[in-house]
Amino acid sequence: MTDLMIKVLGGGGEVGRMAIFVKDANSDKGFLFDYGVNFDESDRPVMPGHVRPRDITAVFLSHAHLDHCGALPSLYVSSPPPVYATPLTLELADIMFKDAIKLSGYYLPYEDEEIKAVLDHAIPVTYGEDVDISRDVRATIINAGHVPGSMLTLLEINGARVLFTGDFNLSSSNLLRGADINNVPKDVDVVIMEGTYVTNTHPPREEVEREFIRVIKETIENGGSVLIPVLTIGRAQEILITLYKNGIDYPVIIDGLARVANQIVAKYPHYLANPELYLKAVENSLEVTTDYQRRSLTKEPVIIVSPAGMLKGGAAVYYLKKLGRDRKNAVILPSYQAPDTPGFELLTRGRTFIDKTEIVLEAKLYWFDFSSHSGRAELEAFINHFSPDTKVLLVHTEAIKALQFLERLKAKYGIDNVHVPTNDEALLIRINR
Repeated sequence: MTDLMIKVLGGGGEVGRMAIFVKDANSDKGFLFDYGVNFDESDRPVMPGHVRPRDITAVFLSHAHLDHCGALPSLYVSSPPPVYATPLTLELADIMFKDAIKLSGYYLPYEDEEIKAVLDHAIPVTYGEDVDISRDVRATIINAGHVPGSMLTLLEINGARVLFTGDFNLSSSNLLRGADINNVPKDVDVVIMEGTYVTNTHPPREEVEREFIRVIKETIENGGSVLIPVLTIGRAQEILITLYKNGIDYPVIIDGLARVANQIVAKYPHYLANPELYLKAVENSLEVTTDYQRRSLTKEPVIIVSPAGMLKGGAAVYYLKKLGRDRKNAVILPSYQAPDTPGFELLTRGRTFIDKTEIVLEAKLYWFDFSSHSGRAELEAFINHFSPDTKVLLVHTEAIKALQFLERLKAKYGIDNVHVPTNDEALLIRINR
């Protein structure tokens, strides 16, 4: 018998800021799953709850998006714990940490020295690997299907099995194979899973791609350019493959941090669904490296793929100011737009403020669901994969939507073993094995 103490440091009743601390209730030290950060409307970091580094035996980093990794260097001032992640995640996290400093460095409780300390204490792992962490503790690493290098972690603590998903996607995409649920045992004791899209069913990807390509071709053929603001990790690479796969033969421009991320992902082809297709898509694109190139390329019809995905900085903001005034052009948002972001303002009001300047959009605006998260149907299938005795904690989700989802689970499947914890909530779970 094992008593587990699980404390939600972030991601409880909210999307992002993911951080979960798990330990044997009889032990002084435990294990940290992710340590992410959110940013407010003024780009100030909203950090997760505090945990003392000396109380952490190991950190497991699911992937390199800032809402899962962005607070991690703050733990590496003293008593630095080992951090387990795929080598691809570690390389991508490095560039994301440095970008966070660029975005909000004055407010962040770390600098380059702490970033280096994270990487100095990193232990690379890969899919299918079983890792002995300490006496009576073993971790199994499983493909999460979310972004390149993302992982599920199955942690066995004194016989008790805890699965942490981070963000995951059961469906395959042009970029990645879906999460490897076949390697996830059914008799897990506790599942800590994301529920970003508990009320959304994603449309068929084929339909999304068809309309996406139609809009691009129509815009270019009418003499306009297309701006596609993207998330640096995952979405940039997915859009690049989608354009190439569908035979787009107009100039495709890559700018911003996506240029660096594309090259890092290319070093790890075994994480991708179709490495050859990805490498051809990268080779077929043109990288922008100077201000002169940026100024000159907006004069002819082109397709520009650049961060930031929610228009909070990045080269995409420059192009929005240049291209947004012309009705011939199009702006395509292929990612979720969080409230209080310029992208959300554009979608809801047709205008936004960036750098204290109001941008009134004249270009046509589109949003497409290229989500790399599991939708409601996949989340239900994932929960149904496990034994009725499995305790499920639903995090990384809006509380009201999650509670609606719980009602649906009970009415449709008779499932009542799912709990939506709040931030700072500590749960004591007894495991009888």
